[in-house]
Amino acid sequence: MATYSNDASRAHIRLRFTEGVKAELKLISKNGQLLTNSTTTVMLLNLSQNGLCFLSGLQLPIQRNYLVEFRMTITNVQLIVRGYIVWRSMMDNQYIHGVIFECTDTLRSLIIGVMNQELLERQPQQQRIHHLYNRLLHAKRFNFGG
Repeated sequence: MATYSNDASRAHIRLRFTEGVKAELKLISKNGQLLTNSTTTVMLLNLSQNGLCFLSGLQLPIQRNYLVEFRMTITNVQLIVRGYIVWRSMMDNQYIHGVIFECTDTLRSLIIGVMNQELLERQPQQQRIHHLYNRLLHAKRFNFGG
């Protein structure tokens, strides 16, 4: 199950996963080549338009000389995203990693759409407000004086 979170310390809305969402993780070079042939399954804890947080037994380094690639399915949409690990902490002999995405605006828009759809499926009573915000998001902006 997903829940909505908007921590004051965060710039973007985060979709928290209380029922584990799994993703396949690969380590890749900055030019897109696999660094290792192995992949591992990790547990997603939350997702935003700019990053995610995952739980794993692996202790991955916080460096910008490699990328992590995730393959995940959310709301029946398969997403493949890449990013950098920007922080790490330990919890119950596992490691929590924070990732910031390296992606196009098109992919970021897809992530936002998937997050919105997930929220609608989890909270169908909120569908009208989501449609209202969606219309406002796509409405033309007007310049009033100046």
